[in-house]
Amino acid sequence: MARAPSIVMVSASFHPAVGGAEKQARELSRALIRRGERVVVLTRRLPGLNREDSIDGVPVLRLWCLGQGLLNSVSFMASLFFYLMRRAWSYDVIHAHLAGSPALVCALVAKLRGKACLVKVGGGRGVGELSGSRGSLSGRAKLWGLRVLAPPIVAVAKEVAGEITAHLGALSVQVVPNGVDTERYRPATDLERAEARSRFGFPAAGIGFVYTGRFSPEKRLLWFLALWAEAARHGPSSSFLAFFGEGFEAPLLRREAVRLGVSSQVFIVAPVADVSRAYAAGDVFILPSVSEGLSNALLEAMASGLAALASRVGGTAEAVAEAESGFLFDPNDEEGAKRQIHKFLARPSLAREMGSAARARALDGYSLTRIAERYDALYRSLMDQGPASRP
Repeated sequence: MARAPSIVMVSASFHPAVGGAEKQARELSRALIRRGERVVVLTRRLPGLNREDSIDGVPVLRLWCLGQGLLNSVSFMASLFFYLMRRAWSYDVIHAHLAGSPALVCALVAKLRGKACLVKVGGGRGVGELSGSRGSLSGRAKLWGLRVLAPPIVAVAKEVAGEITAHLGALSVQVVPNGVDTERYRPATDLERAEARSRFGFPAAGIGFVYTGRFSPEKRLLWFLALWAEAARHGPSSSFLAFFGEGFEAPLLRREAVRLGVSSQVFIVAPVADVSRAYAAGDVFILPSVSEGLSNALLEAMASGLAALASRVGGTAEAVAEAESGFLFDPNDEEGAKRQIHKFLARPSLAREMGSAARARALDGYSLTRIAERYDALYRSLMDQGPASRP
């Protein structure tokens, strides 16, 4: 068997910053290391953080950069360029998380040094990083650079792959979904469920609808709250809706719950250190976003045995098996969303049945072990192609 590839993960931000891209970079790195591959994460150095670190067994090197804004970005790109050029002997593959400016550096060094490189694009249709780049001169320059350098691209969903092609042309695009740690995220026992509900002050019985993540407009939490409140009037009084997270919409959600007369059934909870406790308290995970790539929270909830209730967008539509592991609705279909809410309220056993199917789906298609295997195969394929035959 050929030796394990050595991978440089490039992420402009990393732990302790915790976003979707940072989480995936961290979790994938851990999974690859468990497979025996050599991985180092390159990120920018922030004040108060060590230059070299180890996060959950993942080696992290924080590169020098200056100031804030444009100066910070340019200095980080320079540090990244010189590091990758100087240390080309130490790695086989450059894996850039997100198609920002650092991805251009990665693709350029790969060309100059004859290395394999891939760029993972984030975001959903219409709100992702490529769509946002069209609105500025620097963003359009970045898109032009990616088209010229033509690194292989990874998309987390087929819909995202289509958007990449629309923005970047006929580049090589592979669809590899995000992964989830199915050992950490698992169905709660009855005791764990009771403890979690008691901890957060939720009703002990009834169907719990749970959201975890940012309170931002594209998630459409206020829109969903109004629909849920109307449906809940005809359901068990012990049902509840819990939003875990933070954002400027938090006070708006509280006021809206009062206005709709459901404040005793709606809970706004600050982010918890161990988000698995949030999933343990719920039965149905909600994701009414107008656009998504592939939500880490959705995969975590599925692995935790929660049924899904989500808008039919991006990777959500691919991850959720309709009427098997959850229900989907079109983004602007209010009546359709209310019908799906009613189904869970009218038949309490449905959430558990669908949650079991969601867990099985997470194990089969989205476990970190499987996703790491797919990336390993992709790395080796790019290495085997050689610099002359790469795009």
